[in-house]
Amino acid sequence: LAPSLAGPATRQALALAGRRSALATLVSLAPMAALAFDNGLPEMEKPKQRGPKPADIGLKARLLNADGDEALGSVKTCAATPNCFTTTGDRDISTAPPGESGHLLPTWLPPKGATAAAAMSELESVVKAYKPGQAGIDGGGFEIVTSSDTYLYAQFASLRQGYVDDVEFAPVADYANSPAVQVRSASRLGYLDYAVNAMRLNYISKELRAKGWTSPEITTKTHPEYFGYNLPKPRA
Repeated sequence: LAPSLAGPATRQALALAGRRSALATLVSLAPMAALAFDNGLPEMEKPKQRGPKPADIGLKARLLNADGDEALGSVKTCAATPNCFTTTGDRDISTAPPGESGHLLPTWLPPKGATAAAAMSELESVVKAYKPGQAGIDGGGFEIVTSSDTYLYAQFASLRQGYVDDVEFAPVADYANSPAVQVRSASRLGYLDYAVNAMRLNYISKELRAKGWTSPEITTKTHPEYFGYNLPKPRA
């Protein structure tokens, strides 16, 4: 029956059916909400709440204190919130910003004689073997975004809320004379991290120690201020 020959009720029904069909088509074409990374646990259901990706991650000149001291070719420092660890910062307590010691880590040392390329390759293999859900964290999985001889950047997601943390590794600028690797792990959102960044780095550092690295564990003794805020509370 042609619409022009149908009665008012029939034309209204045809119009409604057309709108429903169009709506169904739009829904089918709409992009699906991003879920866990491919290696996330099966029970991951909620979309990622990524938060804005930090605009200034990567290797850059970093201002360390109000005196203007800089660290060249370094990963980012941490903000004042107790949800971040980094090897970049002012280690002089007389000039360091308040709370700096709660974030700072020593650089990780690869086995003697390892080139920067070999160190980064071994580190990448350890990160790739990371187990989502270990210690009740990172159940949303992870993804290595960038990996080279000079820089590794990965994103890790929580299971329940899909919060994404940014993790970076890089050889120090003077690796040839002082072989060491920079480290940073930080939450994008929130104030506390419930020790997630510590547990993540501790898992990776333990695997590296088994391969001959010097990569100290983060503990209540090394970082009492951080753990004073963050009692471990698994959030996968």
